[in-house]
Amino acid sequence: MKSAPPLDASRVLASTTSHKRESLPETLDVFGRLGLRDIDLNLHHLIEGAVPLPVVTAAIQTADLRVLVASGGWCDFFHQGTQATETERSVAFQVNIAKELGARVLRLFFGRLDAAHYSPKYLEIICGNLRQLSDRFHDMLFVFENHDGASLRPEICREVLDRVDRPNVRMNFDPINFERAGVNSLEALRAVLPLVSHVHLKGLERGEFCEFGAGDVDLRPLIGWLLRQGYRGRFTVEYEGRFDGTVRLYQSVQRARAEVGGKD
Repeated sequence: MKSAPPLDASRVLASTTSHKRESLPETLDVFGRLGLRDIDLNLHHLIEGAVPLPVVTAAIQTADLRVLVASGGWCDFFHQGTQATETERSVAFQVNIAKELGARVLRLFFGRLDAAHYSPKYLEIICGNLRQLSDRFHDMLFVFENHDGASLRPEICREVLDRVDRPNVRMNFDPINFERAGVNSLEALRAVLPLVSHVHLKGLERGEFCEFGAGDVDLRPLIGWLLRQGYRGRFTVEYEGRFDGTVRLYQSVQRARAEVGGKD
C-alpha cells in the first residue's frame, strides 16, 4: 500500500456547509472577521446556486482566507454507462473549481448503492471508476466520505480503497455518520485507519446532528487514539444542527482546536 501525500499547514478547518442557505461572499466575510481563515469550502453555492467563481475568489482574497479543502456535490461511482459519464463530467467541473480556489483536496462520496446490493460486480465498477479518476487528476487528493448506503460499512470502504490502491484516493472519515447508523466509530476507525487522509468533526444528539463537543457521542477518545497512531492529516469541523450556524460552528472550531492542538 502506497502512503498518502503529506498534508501540512492548519489542522482544523471550518466548513461552510453550515451556511448553505446564506450568501457565500457574506459568509466568507464573517469567517474572516471571526478568524476562521483556514476553511473547507462546500461547493454547493457554485454548483447548485451558480454563484460566479470570480465573485467567490474575490471574497476569499478580501477576507484573507485559505481554501485548503473543497467539498464536492453528489456523484455516484457505482454507476456505469451514461450515468458514469455524467459523474465524470461533474467531477471534472468540481476539480477545476477546487484548483481555482487553491484547494488540492476534494471531498467526494462513494455513491448511494445500498449495502445489501454490494457485490464483486459493484466492487469492480467502483474500483475502475476511482482508478480512472486517480489517473486523470493525479495532482488532486480525493477523500471519500462514509455517508450512506454501502459506505456506512467500514469493511466495504476498506475493501474498495485497498483494491484501488492509489495514493491520491483515500478516505474522509466521518465518525458521527457511522455513529448515526449504529456503527461504533472507534471500531470503524481501527478498520480503515491506514486509508484515512481527512476527518470530519461534529456531534450527535438523540439521532440528530449537533455541534462538535456536545451531544451523546464523546469523540475525544477517538481523536486521542487517532493522534497517538501518528495521524498528521486535517480535520474539518461541520455544523448541521438547528441552531445558529455561525455561533455553533465557531464554538465547535475552538473546541476542536483545543482538542487537536491547533496548528503544527
